[in-house]
Amino acid sequence: MKALLDGLKALGPARLGALAAVGLGTLALLALLVLSSGAQPMSLLYGDLALRDSGQMTEALGRAHVPYRLAAGGSEIMVPEDQVPAARVLLARQGLPSGGTVGYGIFDHADMLGMTPFQERIDETRAMEGELARTIEAIQGVRAARVHLVLSHRAPFARASRAAQASVLLTMQGAATLDRDGVQAILNLIAAAVPGLKPQNIAIVDSRGDLLARAGAPVGAAGVALSDDGIRRATELRLARAVERMLARSLGPDHVRAEAAVQMDFDQVHETAETFDPNGQVALSEQSITKKSQSTRAAPSVSVQNNLPNAPAAQSGPGTTRSSRQDTTNYQISKTVRTLIHQQPKITRISLAVMVDAARAHTPAELARITDLVKTAIGFDAKRGDTVQVVAMPFAGSGLAPVKPVPHGWLAVRLDKADILRLAESGIIGLIGLLALLLVLRPMVLRLTAPLPAGAGLPQLAGGGALPMGAVPALPGVPGGAAPAGADMALLEDESMVNVAQIEGQIRASSIRRISEMAEKHPSETLSIVRGWMAQEHG
Repeated sequence: MKALLDGLKALGPARLGALAAVGLGTLALLALLVLSSGAQPMSLLYGDLALRDSGQMTEALGRAHVPYRLAAGGSEIMVPEDQVPAARVLLARQGLPSGGTVGYGIFDHADMLGMTPFQERIDETRAMEGELARTIEAIQGVRAARVHLVLSHRAPFARASRAAQASVLLTMQGAATLDRDGVQAILNLIAAAVPGLKPQNIAIVDSRGDLLARAGAPVGAAGVALSDDGIRRATELRLARAVERMLARSLGPDHVRAEAAVQMDFDQVHETAETFDPNGQVALSEQSITKKSQSTRAAPSVSVQNNLPNAPAAQSGPGTTRSSRQDTTNYQISKTVRTLIHQQPKITRISLAVMVDAARAHTPAELARITDLVKTAIGFDAKRGDTVQVVAMPFAGSGLAPVKPVPHGWLAVRLDKADILRLAESGIIGLIGLLALLLVLRPMVLRLTAPLPAGAGLPQLAGGGALPMGAVPALPGVPGGAAPAGADMALLEDESMVNVAQIEGQIRASSIRRISEMAEKHPSETLSIVRGWMAQEHG
């Protein structure tokens, strides 16, 4: 015990403080490991929640005595892994999560007897808005939806009622967009759910500020207003969003932007073409005319003799007969008449600019491949004069969490929070071990391997006296077993010069190894020396 205390005193205040800190850290880490090993693993119950839904859900879990933990600023709720199914069923019975909207459940706990007609109309409107928002959010690519309705209610003593109207705000997931068929589907969905609402009285806008359907304008089969500017803008938006959606799968939804400029020809052209085929003649009609004529020579002139009774009649002279025939055939040549009416607009030129985030280094070869992909996606036509330009530029902070590319190799393994906590604990243990090695073991090793001071090479007794020469028998390898002479002998005889406590731990490792080898080779002589030391110490 005394040797341990002397060793601790020899470390000094700095090393003692470091040793105490390492010990306390080790104890704290062990306590943390014990507590964490006894805790149940937590799993994600719901994520990406509105704060209102998160508050209602935690309140319901607290009433049911289900342990939970909030994460990601309150937008994620963690519960024990074995209680996830039961917790979801519990919340589903209460209509949670509701997405921050109310539906027809608003009438479940309402006091209908004390309601005024105005409150009933407001609750009806809120319920329909909430139900429509939930239905629209079920469409693929729609993250959230807000619906505002103006229902058709005729005031008392009014002859006519105002037409119902609706406006919708859509928040899309990432770079997802709705095509024209999707917009038409939402228009028909809302118009069929609200009495007296027509599709042309519905306006749809997305979170980027793009107008998808304009209220008060005629709506065609495509679901958008049939105006030249609207068609051009819809085409530009479709091309730009298609490029963003394609590149977002590789670069991330917030690391690419595209803008398109389209020139279109809206002229309506009517073309009529007639084609005649001379080899395709067909007999249309045939006509045949036959003529016959006969002529005789004239009789002699009338005389008195011809007028006598019983006189023979005058004889005509010989005549001539003529006949003719005429055949007529009418032919019709094959003719093709084609009429073309160009009513749809024609794209005359496309100019597209793509900007990718320079935070991730892009080589010229990568930019060239991106350019080729974009050209293929938009139907690039060099004869038409189309242009595509891809530029890498740094993006300003948009407040959105950047999407980092997934690394390759073992780093691509997804880690949850429990795995990260275990890795942190292992890192802390390794750090504490490293500190203990550097601050405790290393100084002790250095002290043991430090060279001896002058005159301290010979062993001394614990009381400070040197071993008498007569008590040490001669060892093999030491000539005559004689002790050092001269100055060394003087050092041995000086009892006040060396203290064992001061030189403890400073003997050379090589000297200890040499003494051990000598003791193994000459055990009897070594035993005699040790007995002599013990006899002198107790003597």
